[in-house]
Amino acid sequence: MQKVISIIIPVYNDAEAIEDTLLRIKKNKIDNYTKEVIVVDNGSTDETVEIVKRYNDVKLLFEYNYLNSPYSARNRGIEVSNGDIIVLLDSTCRPSVNWLSNGVDTLTKKNADIIAGNVLFDFQGKKSAGKIYDSLTNINMKESVERGVAKTANLFIRKEVFNKVGMFVEGVRSGADVRWTRKATRSDCELAYSEKAIVYKIARTSIELIKKQWRVGLGQPEIWLEEDNFLNYRRYFSISRIMPPNLKTIIKKISIHGTQKMKKYLIQIMLVGYFSKLTMLAANLIGLRRVRSNKNNT
Repeated sequence: MQKVISIIIPVYNDAEAIEDTLLRIKKNKIDNYTKEVIVVDNGSTDETVEIVKRYNDVKLLFEYNYLNSPYSARNRGIEVSNGDIIVLLDSTCRPSVNWLSNGVDTLTKKNADIIAGNVLFDFQGKKSAGKIYDSLTNINMKESVERGVAKTANLFIRKEVFNKVGMFVEGVRSGADVRWTRKATRSDCELAYSEKAIVYKIARTSIELIKKQWRVGLGQPEIWLEEDNFLNYRRYFSISRIMPPNLKTIIKKISIHGTQKMKKYLIQIMLVGYFSKLTMLAANLIGLRRVRSNKNNT
């Protein structure tokens, strides 16, 4: 009997992206496994649902209780999945041709419990300061794995890990993947990285990036609380947090992760980076206040 791989994709108003992602998944071949694709809609109002319904081999679910929570959407997919291996993929992450086989191969060869795949950024033919900054500062899976965490943009997970660690926190908009993978690694689950399990993520514009920083910033204090159960404003905030991004650091990131042509956007990148930092700081302050208030009321 063939084993099953369950590919779970949360989606919200991403009609064009989800269609491309589903087409690319269809082109991925893997021996000795049956693919099960589960798309969980999180309240879309565009053509997303209609597009997914065109694919008869895709199971479509709906998350009604926790709108705007991709982690709750992922939980719904995991609950009905039949896979020995669960693959978590973002709707904006477009798999390369051998993505699936490379991820499973790494999972087997490294005898790991969780594999974080490689996430490269797709500028869709048009570079901008926001897209470049997003590609330089967000979702570096290799560096995340070295810290014992990973993002759900491209994850291969053995089904039994969820029995050991539990599901994602319900209703959370951002950051639950870091919390969950940290919990998994602290529970002795083996996390490894696959360079060849590549997906191409659509880079965010400046506005999309700022919105993302706000969501992440609001959720970070929950992670801080889990880490040390001590929430002191002074511990998490310093003068460096209101300073512009370090020019040398940005240039170094371009040298490592980008191209020399990106340097002509350097001033714009610095401005986007500075506004992103200030947005994150403001969101952290509000999120920290909420967490402290909730903690005091319990």
